[in-house]
Amino acid sequence: MTQSAEGSRPGRGGYAEAQAAGRPPQRVAARSSQSNKGGQASELADDASASGGSRRPPRPAARAGGGGGGYPARRPSSAHTAQTAPQKAAPQRETQRGGAQRRACSLPPLQAERKTDAVQAVAAESLRRSPSGVPSRPPGSVQRKREAMSAPAAAQSSPSDPSSSSRPPKRGSQGSGGNASNSNFRSELDDWKRRHGAPPESRVFSITGNFPGIRKALVSRGWTENEDRESRLWDFRYALWQRDLGELNELDDAQVVNYFARNSELTSKVGLCNSLYGCCTLDRVDVNSFFPRCFDFTTPVQVEHFVEDFKLTTCCCLLRRFVEGGGLTAEGGAASKGYPQEVVRVALEVCKRRAKAVDELLDEAPCPAITEEEWTAVKLWSLKTPGKALKAWGRDKAPSAKPAAKASKASPNEEARDGSAAADDCSDEDGDGGAEAEQEEARPSRCEEDEALYAAAHDVVEKLRQQLPQFSLDGHQNIWVLKPAGKSRGRGIQLSARLEKIQEVAVGRGAEARWIAQKYIENPLIIEKKKFDIRQWVLVTRWNPLAAWFYQDCYLRFSFADYDPKKLKNKYAHLTNNSISKHAEDFEEQKDDTMMHSDDFSEFLATLKIERNGKPVEDPWLEIVQPAMKNAVLRSLECAQDNVMHRSNSFELFGYDFMVDEDLNVWLIEVNSSPDLSYSTATTKQLVKSMIEDMVAVVVDVEKFGLRMDRPKRKWGSCRVNSGRYELLEPARRRREEKFRKLRKDAQSLTIQGSSLKLRKPKKGECPRGPDAEDDPRFDASALLAAAAEAGTAEETAEATAAGDLEDEDDDEESEDEG
Repeated sequence: MTQSAEGSRPGRGGYAEAQAAGRPPQRVAARSSQSNKGGQASELADDASASGGSRRPPRPAARAGGGGGGYPARRPSSAHTAQTAPQKAAPQRETQRGGAQRRACSLPPLQAERKTDAVQAVAAESLRRSPSGVPSRPPGSVQRKREAMSAPAAAQSSPSDPSSSSRPPKRGSQGSGGNASNSNFRSELDDWKRRHGAPPESRVFSITGNFPGIRKALVSRGWTENEDRESRLWDFRYALWQRDLGELNELDDAQVVNYFARNSELTSKVGLCNSLYGCCTLDRVDVNSFFPRCFDFTTPVQVEHFVEDFKLTTCCCLLRRFVEGGGLTAEGGAASKGYPQEVVRVALEVCKRRAKAVDELLDEAPCPAITEEEWTAVKLWSLKTPGKALKAWGRDKAPSAKPAAKASKASPNEEARDGSAAADDCSDEDGDGGAEAEQEEARPSRCEEDEALYAAAHDVVEKLRQQLPQFSLDGHQNIWVLKPAGKSRGRGIQLSARLEKIQEVAVGRGAEARWIAQKYIENPLIIEKKKFDIRQWVLVTRWNPLAAWFYQDCYLRFSFADYDPKKLKNKYAHLTNNSISKHAEDFEEQKDDTMMHSDDFSEFLATLKIERNGKPVEDPWLEIVQPAMKNAVLRSLECAQDNVMHRSNSFELFGYDFMVDEDLNVWLIEVNSSPDLSYSTATTKQLVKSMIEDMVAVVVDVEKFGLRMDRPKRKWGSCRVNSGRYELLEPARRRREEKFRKLRKDAQSLTIQGSSLKLRKPKKGECPRGPDAEDDPRFDASALLAAAAEAGTAEETAEATAAGDLEDEDDDEESEDEG
C-alpha cells in the first residue's frame, strides 16, 4: 500500500522540502527506506538494501550510548572532526556507514563521549603547560573548560539553520540536568506562544506528512500548530517518518510522539519472525496456530530447519495427491497421470515417521526425519501435475519445444501479467492444470498393491490432519513466499515451489543481506475469484502495562487479477498491495473495487451458512474471525513487549495484515509501522476519517497525552470512555497490572544482602560410609517406585482373592437353598 494517494504523497513532498531546507538529497535518500511507508514492515538500517547493495546484519541491541555495545558511531561535527581527524579516521568512516541506522534506531548519541574527549584535551593541555607537572587552575580555566565541552554541540548547529536557535537544550542524563533542560524547554515554548499569540494554557502540536484528519481533530480541541517542521518547540508531534522526530532520548519527557524506539522487533519481517518463535512468555499458545511457518535465512540453523520442513511438506503433499486422486499409481492403472509405487511408498514411510507421537519417539534411536536417498526419490516429481517428472534444476537450461508451444498460445495480456513467459519452477509452472478436469475419465479400480497403499496413506494423512495446525494451508504444491527483509510495499517478493530456486535466491552467493521464507497459504478464502487480506488498525499507548486498542472496523484489500495458484509469476493475482496493483492496466477505473469494508465482509460471511460443532454460526465475523484477530494481536504484542523501548509519552499506530482461509482460520502475515492513511479509494476515505478522529480521542481525551505526564488509572472495562470504535484489549489485565505498578517499581530496587554460604566438611562420624558413598538404596527413587508398584499389585491380588472367596460363599449358599 502506498502511504498516500498519488499526487499528494508525503514522501515526495518531504524530499523536496528537505532540498529546500538545505539538507543534502543523498541523506534523505539514505533515510527513505527505514520507515515502512507502503504499509509493509519497517526495517532498521535499510538504506543499503534499498539502494541495491548488500547490508550487514543488525548488531546486538544493547543499551549503551556513545558507540559502545556494537552500535555504529554517529556522524561527528565538523569542529570535532577537524580536532581529531588523525586519531579517529576509522570511527569517522564507521559513522558514515551507520549514521542512518542510528537515526532509525533512535539510539543514544555520542554527546557524552565528545564531552569526555574535550575534558581530557583541556586537562592534558593544562598538565603540559604546568612546570611542576600538576595541573594549574588559572582564573579562566573553568570558563574555557565549559566552552570546550560545548564546542562539539555548538558545531552541530549551522548558522544558516533558522531553527537551531529555537531548539531546546538536550536533556541531561544525571544530576539536575534533566530538570534544568525541562525548565529551559518550557520557558522557550512559553516564549514561542507569546510571540505567536497563542494562549499560555494552549498546547502546541506539529505534523510532518499529509494528515489533515489529525490536524483537524487537534485544532477542534483548541490546540495550536507549529508549522515549522524543523522546530523542536511542540508538545505533540505526529510524524510520517521516525527520523522526523530525531533522537527520541533527546526529547523532553513531556513531548508526545507517535513512535516507539526499536519497534522493528514487531514491525520488521525478520523481527516479527524471531520474536514470535523466541518468546517464552506465550504460555501454552502455539504460534503455528495463527502465524504461518517462517524462517530467517541469515541463521544457518533456521536454514537447516527450513530445508527439513520443505522436504517433509513435499512428501505430505505428494501423499495427499495420491489419496485425493483415487489411490492409483502409475503401475496400477493411472499410467502417466499417477506416481510410481516406489515414490508413494517412500513418501508414506516419511509421513509415518512424522505422524508418530512424541512418546513413541522417546524409546527409539534418533534418526533423520528424511534421508537423502528418500528425498532423491521424491524431489523430481511434480506436485501440481501428478505423474509428471520435473527437469533437473540448473541455470543454463535449453527451453523445450513443448513449453514454448504452450507459451505461444497465451494471450499477450496474460504474458504481461505473468511478467515472464518462462516458468518459475522449471516447467512445473507451465503445466496445463485445466486439462485434467476437461479430460477426466472414469477411474479404473485399484489393484491389490494400490489398495494397500491407499488404506495406509489415508490413515497417515488423517493423523497428520489432526496433528499439524497448518495442515490445511500446506495445500498440494508446497508453495513458499520469499520476502527480502530490506524492502517493503511488496517489492522483491517471489513465490516458488522448488527448493533449489529458494536456496539459489535466498541462500546462495547472490543473496541479499536478509531473506525470509514464509509458508504460502494455498487455501485462501476467495471472494468473486479474488484473493484478499485484511488491514486492521491497532493503537498501542503503553507497553508496561500493555495497553492495546483494537479498532472494530477494518477493510479488505483484493488482488487485481483473479486468483490462480498455477501461475506463480502473476503478481497481480497473488499480491494485494496497492503499490503493486496501481501499476496494472485499468486500475484507475477499478480501484474502488479493490477494497471492501468489514461490514460488507460480515454480510458475505453470513451467507456462507457456516456451522461449528453441529450448530449454525449466526455472525461468523464477530464470533470467529474478529476474536482470532484479537488473539493474534495480543500474542504478537506480548512477544515484543520486552524488546521495544518504552517511553511514557509515546504511542504508535500499527497496521496488522491478516488472511483468512477456507475454514475461516485467521493467519497473521505481518505488522506494519506507519500504516497507510490515505484516501486512496472510496472505502478508505470514509474509514480513515472516522478512525483518525477516534484515535485522537483515545490519545488525547482518554489517555491524556499532552495533558499530563503519566497515564490515568481507571476501572478499565467497567468505566465509560469516549474511545469511539476503539476497544481496549484485556482491560482487566491492565487494571490489575496498574494496581501493582508501584510494587513492581519498588521490586526493581531490591538488593541482596548477606554473605555466601560455605560448604562445611562433614565431621567424624557424620558419614560412616564416607562422603563419596552411593545413596542408600532404601531411599532410591526407582526402588521406592518399584516397591510401591509391587505393593499395589499385592493389594489388587488380595482384593481379587477376597472377591473370589465371597463368590464361592455365595455359590455355596445358593446350592444349599436349592437343596
